[in-house]
Amino acid sequence: MRSLQSRLGIGLTVSIVTLLLVQWLAVSFTIRHVAEDFVASRLQHDAEDLLSTLRITDAALIVNDHRISSVYSVPFSGHYYRIQNENHTLRSRSLWDEDMETPALATGKVKEFHLIGPLLQSLLVWQAGYNKRGQHITISVAEDITHIEEDITEFMFWYSATTLFAVIAFILTQLLILRRSLQPLELVRQEITLLEKGETRSLSETVPAEVRPLVSEFNKLLIVMAKRLKRSRNATGNLAHALKTPLALMVQLIEQEALSATPRLQQELRQSVTRIQQLMERELKRAQLAGKATSGQQFKFEQELPPLVETLQRIYQEKGITINTTIEHDIQYVADREDLLELLGNLLDNACKWAAHQVTLTIACEHTLMITIEDDGPGCSDNAMQRLTQRGTRIDENIEKSVDGHGLGLAIAHDIVSAYDGTLTFKRSTMGGLAVAVTLT
Repeated sequence: MRSLQSRLGIGLTVSIVTLLLVQWLAVSFTIRHVAEDFVASRLQHDAEDLLSTLRITDAALIVNDHRISSVYSVPFSGHYYRIQNENHTLRSRSLWDEDMETPALATGKVKEFHLIGPLLQSLLVWQAGYNKRGQHITISVAEDITHIEEDITEFMFWYSATTLFAVIAFILTQLLILRRSLQPLELVRQEITLLEKGETRSLSETVPAEVRPLVSEFNKLLIVMAKRLKRSRNATGNLAHALKTPLALMVQLIEQEALSATPRLQQELRQSVTRIQQLMERELKRAQLAGKATSGQQFKFEQELPPLVETLQRIYQEKGITINTTIEHDIQYVADREDLLELLGNLLDNACKWAAHQVTLTIACEHTLMITIEDDGPGCSDNAMQRLTQRGTRIDENIEKSVDGHGLGLAIAHDIVSAYDGTLTFKRSTMGGLAVAVTLT
């Protein structure tokens, strides 16, 4: 569908051109009709004068030249007459040796038509049928209107040029008015772009009255989404806090000596409680995801990453882990801050758990955001890589060293990446361990 401005502009242009074309045709027809009516009225008077001076004899038709205009006596003057009855035909001297082929008309009939006359003159002919003294006669009077047609042509040329100029000026003026009238919509489009980039949190409602309800409802929707996300996070936090105490109590009860006599039952209860803790942790994390629907928020890596890296290096201080970060200058990504901190925290924490001494973090952005995390740990087999994002999967079962955790870090990371329509892939690192590559659109 064309833009609103294009549709209105085309419609306005077609309407203006059509209107002025109809006006041009009406003026052209009217001015020609008025001019020919004026000439025809004069020819009618001349025909009546000829009728009054006409004498009919058996030998000829006679007109008193002194009682009619002298232009009918000047050769090829452009004023001609022709009188005819059943027996005779009388032509004006102005015709010289030329003639006008005009048909006979019945008494009372009047006819007006164009004719090419002597010297290729454009003649307007007025013709009528009369009855005088019992004789039926037809009088045809003609006038050369070449000069009138030339004047009309010149007038129409200048009128057409003026009309064309007026059309162009009017269309340009209306398009300018239309563009200025739709300028607020362009501002709304620009604000939506800023909203996508996270540089604003709402749209300005300084817009035309026709669009204001839409913008207002859009702003309300943004507020509702933000409130729902906040309520969801508060509710999941409250739920986690409420469940921690009963679960801690259950763990204490399981470890009591009363259950030591039944180790199998104690082990099953311990596994069940651990399973509940894993499920609760993952589902709470999933419930807190904002995803791509988040608007008006930007994650600034150069500001947010240093505290996270420093915290992880303190946690794994005993292992002597070093986290090297490479970030393209001034990368900003439109996303919920908590989502990206959770994603990076899980991936870096997983890398630090398995790393021997070193973890590298590389962040680049071209058309998409690309995050790569590598470690120099033992890595894992190709088959194990396919199971890394499965809920609760651990890859330390066949490795002698034990690593703390529930195996939910990569699974939660996978949920976050999916919420942003991204991809999460695994491969062997050039450092010997595991390389995790995240691509977010």
